[in-house]
Amino acid sequence: MAPKRLFYEDDEVIITKPGFNVEISDDLKEQESSHGNISFIKGMGIRTAPVLEEYVNKTRLILHEKLSYYGAELGTQQSALCNEYRTIKNEVQSSIKEPVLPNLIYILTSSLTGSILVNKRSLPLRFITPVIFGGVAFNYFMPRSYNVVQEKFTTYEKENLPDAYKNQITLAEKYQDFKKGLFEGLDNTSTQIENSVHDARLYLADIFSDKK
Repeated sequence: MAPKRLFYEDDEVIITKPGFNVEISDDLKEQESSHGNISFIKGMGIRTAPVLEEYVNKTRLILHEKLSYYGAELGTQQSALCNEYRTIKNEVQSSIKEPVLPNLIYILTSSLTGSILVNKRSLPLRFITPVIFGGVAFNYFMPRSYNVVQEKFTTYEKENLPDAYKNQITLAEKYQDFKKGLFEGLDNTSTQIENSVHDARLYLADIFSDKK
């Protein structure tokens, strides 16, 4: 009697043949598969997806470029700020010719006094008056420093604001002409008064001499 055939049994008996008992090559190991590329580092398999690796590399390059750019800009701005600070410091040191204290206290007190005097006036007057008081006090208490600052301001105005400089020169000339004319008029008036007094004295002297 023939033995019963199982349902899952093959019609033929398949005898497996042994293959090569060797380790797979590194090139074959690192070939791309459905799970991505695999590489071995010190015996540890590292599997990466090509698309993800590409985007990560692009992102890394963009971040590196941006960080390098902004880092360079930040360094440039810091250097420029330091240069500006040194320039301002040198300008201030070269402009101050007298002791700062107590002259600065006197100047601030004068400016504050001007502000108090016009604290209930209009806004332009409240702004201009302390500046005028402070400028006058600066000229009085620190005249050499005032002259240096005035020369530097005039040079800056001449180089960067030529129209304003020309208008200022014109106003200064008109002021000098007006001042000169005023003093000449006062001198002429004084001379005329003296001549009139002299003529009056002579006239009175003649009158009294005739009576004698």
